[in-house]
Amino acid sequence: MSSGIRRHVFVLATLVAASVSHDAAAQGVLLPPSHDGQIGTGWTNVPFGRSTPTRAQFVYDGSMFGGPTWINAIDFRVDEGMTAASKTLDLEIRMSSLGNSVIFVQSTFASNRGADESIVFARKIFALPAAGSGASPNATDVAIPLDQAFLFDPVDDALVVEIIVHGQPPGTYVLDQAFVCTSAQQSYGPAGCGPDGGPILRADSLTSQATWGGPLTLRVFDTLPNTAAGFMFGFQESGLWNGIELPFDLSVIGATGCSLSIDAITTTTVNTDVTGAALTTLFLPSQPEIVGDWIRFQGIALDPTANALGVTTSQPFKIQVCGWEPVARVFSSGTSAAQGLREIGVAPVIRLR
Repeated sequence: MSSGIRRHVFVLATLVAASVSHDAAAQGVLLPPSHDGQIGTGWTNVPFGRSTPTRAQFVYDGSMFGGPTWINAIDFRVDEGMTAASKTLDLEIRMSSLGNSVIFVQSTFASNRGADESIVFARKIFALPAAGSGASPNATDVAIPLDQAFLFDPVDDALVVEIIVHGQPPGTYVLDQAFVCTSAQQSYGPAGCGPDGGPILRADSLTSQATWGGPLTLRVFDTLPNTAAGFMFGFQESGLWNGIELPFDLSVIGATGCSLSIDAITTTTVNTDVTGAALTTLFLPSQPEIVGDWIRFQGIALDPTANALGVTTSQPFKIQVCGWEPVARVFSSGTSAAQGLREIGVAPVIRLR
């Protein structure tokens, strides 16, 4: 096939794909998708309710898109239970691809603008509509149609929506904002063990929001004071591991009533305090794609009073990684500053169509 024919075939395939994506985009893409019918746990007056000129970059990770998407309009929604009066803005909007994951957003505005940056809404006076009905959540009825459509391909990792409010009158305009989650967590498998008639060893999480890039504090407790203890981490709750079937009854090696209930891929050791408890804090990877993953662990402690082996184990425990949502924002008061306040996991709920 000649280079000219190959080029024409490529252009034709690109146009067909773009046409299909354009039709899909007409249905609208709500970001973050988890907020479809779900309120946020925050609100923001950035950028429409600050009563001053404001520059804001909102970044939405490509993992939330199903494929290349044509963007012809942006719809925001007023925070739940609220309404907003119409407001006149001196407004400009730009879009580009970040070219990296949302975690690489910088505080310098220029660092977040991709080579494909386009002015999608030329600077003009725009009447921001009255919106919100007091519903929970409100509809995405703060509609801003674009002058120029923008084609975003999620292989470019993240979409940057830069909103420049060159001027606005005083007055509130509060938008719904992405929420911080609460992690699912639970014990599973066989119960823990301890000395005859005494407390059984236990392990759990003191962190209720296990978020990517955030700390996770685990606890082992109800054992001897000032003794060696630890946590075993793995992926398996059952099944064959290293030639043994999990959970494995440790009675056969002298730890009566105890079980190995995890594929102990890695371990960490701690020393208990005078109450017989110990903590360890881990930091989860700064990778939005681990949202939904489960962190499984089991406590273990030395206790010569418990059994012939001198070891106790807890019932295994697991906690699920949830948001931060893979979004971010950088904003400043005024429009001339080179840098702004950078916040990961924070951005308004929007619908792209």
